[in-house]
Amino acid sequence: MILVDREIRDAVSNGSLVITQFADDCVQPASYDLRIGKHIFVPTSSPDRPIDLSANGRVFKLPPYGTAVLTTHEDLALPDTIVGRIGLKSGLARMGLVASTGPQIDPGFKGKLFVSIFNLTAASHIFTFLETFLTIEFQSLEKKPDESYHGSYQGQYTITPEVADALARLEGLTLTQMQSQFTELAQHVREWTAMAPRVDEFLRKLDDHTRAIARLTEKLSNGHSPPAQIPTSSPLRRMGYKQAEKEILALFKERGRLHYSDLVEALQLDIATVIRATKTLEREGLIEGVANGGSKRQRVPKKSRS
Repeated sequence: MILVDREIRDAVSNGSLVITQFADDCVQPASYDLRIGKHIFVPTSSPDRPIDLSANGRVFKLPPYGTAVLTTHEDLALPDTIVGRIGLKSGLARMGLVASTGPQIDPGFKGKLFVSIFNLTAASHIFTFLETFLTIEFQSLEKKPDESYHGSYQGQYTITPEVADALARLEGLTLTQMQSQFTELAQHVREWTAMAPRVDEFLRKLDDHTRAIARLTEKLSNGHSPPAQIPTSSPLRRMGYKQAEKEILALFKERGRLHYSDLVEALQLDIATVIRATKTLEREGLIEGVANGGSKRQRVPKKSRS
């Protein structure tokens, strides 16, 4: 027979059922709502240093996919003639929380209840000190058992070694951290996906530019007319190839590595004169490199024109 509200109050009043910190407003029609105690155990804390909820703003945030062990504010002492059955309050269960509880509390049990809570959602959940979270119903036995409960959880007022070991195993990569990493990875994938078309366009233009430079070099090598000039900030100078070679060689010695466009801009010469003078210097071994219109830089060797 399950005790109803008035029977629960009578049992507590006459001392046959002990519920310390008893609160009348926690009595339900056929059960009693247990409240969250001051100590909460999480994988990042030590069993001897639990989170003190009463001194921590009276709230605790359980992260997405996180787990914690909650204690009851009340201590229980069941007589030999009563068995208790507990479960997570339905309101919390509908929020995606799961409680790991045993099937029952045996007759003769004394102590606090320690319950593992798992958050199966992608949102954090806030627990508040003295908030009701468990419901316990008391069932009266027709006969008294031969032996009352005297197991390892008897007189439990702090976390047990078994629970501490289970929490220690969760100190690695948690589901919360995994979710965070997957979220960051998804963001990176979106960014790279958005950038891919622009990279393809850049490579296409670079390829077109390289082909155009190759065609330009080939035409100049075969004696064709020079193309349009590379834009410069000042009017172009006119000079003979020998003078151009001297100025180009001097500029290479001063700066070391240059593009065709660098020579055009620095010396204010037309591109045809620059390419012809540069090729002459390369043949004479005064500079080294591939004269391909600027896709590679030239460099000056150690020897110089006598």
